[in-house]
Amino acid sequence: MIKIVDMGYQFVNVGGYEANRPEGSGDYLFLYLRCPTEVCLDGTYNWLPAETYLIYEKGTPQIYRKWDAHFINDWIHFDFDKYDQYFEKLGIPMNTPLTLHNNAEIIEMTSSLLIEYFSNGEEHEKVMAQRADALFHKFAELYHFSNEYSVKMNNYRAAFTDLRHKIMNRQYCPENIGEIAEKMNLSISYFQHLYKDFFGNSIHKDIIHARIEQAAHLLEHTDHSISEISRLCGYDNTEHFSRSFKKYKKMSPRNYRKTHIN
Repeated sequence: MIKIVDMGYQFVNVGGYEANRPEGSGDYLFLYLRCPTEVCLDGTYNWLPAETYLIYEKGTPQIYRKWDAHFINDWIHFDFDKYDQYFEKLGIPMNTPLTLHNNAEIIEMTSSLLIEYFSNGEEHEKVMAQRADALFHKFAELYHFSNEYSVKMNNYRAAFTDLRHKIMNRQYCPENIGEIAEKMNLSISYFQHLYKDFFGNSIHKDIIHARIEQAAHLLEHTDHSISEISRLCGYDNTEHFSRSFKKYKKMSPRNYRKTHIN
């Protein structure tokens, strides 16, 4: 299990900072440089650009500095109950500068981890371990994707990820696929191919899933009629809505409302 020792997010060291730990910090370090930084690797200082990641192996020297301006970074000190070649299995090199073409998901997950870090509860350590594990697995996915695909393809992935986030959070429900494909200057068939390649699921299924979850929420928390909910969730035909709802929730909208209100 992963144990978070200490962490910081968008941490600002006013006027600069120098880390000089020849024998490391006694644990592993996940470091995100939000500004250009001088980093000593293999005995030589080199300037690394902003948005560079480093995962320091336990016992490895951690030496980096920035004195010409504020030093801003994210950092997670962590350890394992038992290491068991964790990063080797993920295919992430340690003690090596790493970059992602798009790191918005990692930044969001780091922020979420920090919120939990300052929380309490019986399951706190387990939740922290699960979120840290998810963060590193997502990092591995994005790292390999960045290496395997072109910058253009990575830019597409960022746009598609934002689109899917809005769909799944019911912030946006497109009337048809052509509408989105046109905005991205893609053919409908290529758009659908990319979406499924990125997420392993078709956009049609994601849209239906989002609509059904929205309908379930409205059934539980409002007194709207089923036909009104059907319309609000993008269905022109109430019977079609009821069939789709039953397929996903294993019961009709009417029975779902009765069950969950009770």
